[in-house]
Amino acid sequence: MTIIAMANSKGGVGKSTLCLLIASELAQNGTNVLIIDADQKQQSCLQWYGRCKRAGTLPTSLTAVSASTPDDLKATLKTASADIILIDVQGSINDLLVAAIVASDITLVPAKANVMEMVETVKLFEWAQSSLKRAPLRLVLNRVEGIDTNTAAFQDAVQMIRDNKLAALPTFVRARKVYEQFSKEAGSLAQIGKDPSKAEQVSKARSNIVSVISDISRIIGEAA
Repeated sequence: MTIIAMANSKGGVGKSTLCLLIASELAQNGTNVLIIDADQKQQSCLQWYGRCKRAGTLPTSLTAVSASTPDDLKATLKTASADIILIDVQGSINDLLVAAIVASDITLVPAKANVMEMVETVKLFEWAQSSLKRAPLRLVLNRVEGIDTNTAAFQDAVQMIRDNKLAALPTFVRARKVYEQFSKEAGSLAQIGKDPSKAEQVSKARSNIVSVISDISRIIGEAA
């Protein structure tokens, strides 16, 4: 069983969407996946799961439950039989975030590539390193527009990552319009790809997420 936590000290970074994209892509390929929605304020993952279940679009090997306390989370992890578990927590430093990080094999920290996001990300990494016995954090640059990599703001963010020696995934998650449709009730990108007019967009989007999953697998394998 592999546990992947999704964490950030602030909201609005696309954490839940990335969690769902990874989970649904894994499940679409037959992996038994459990999402634990530990964000009691938003419950974005659980709400998405409910919409997709009603629409009949969910991959059969994907399930989702909620956890409202660290004890709930620990109990769910203890009894879970999934191959992959993804934990989505609220965008703030709290007991559930601590429990999720400590339990995880890797914790993804999605952030946009700008200085403001990096300042908060650096604080989270420093807090984790100083406060937790183990903190397997990996930054993932999220919602990267095609033009972003050529901007001074992006380069400034990359320099902050280097200066603070933040461990990061090599793959960026690109900003894509197809993710908006996915977030409604699509169940998986593969469902959207059944529409011939969306096939090329979906192919690129899935390739991007598969690359993220490959990065995760490699990092966990190297740490084993």
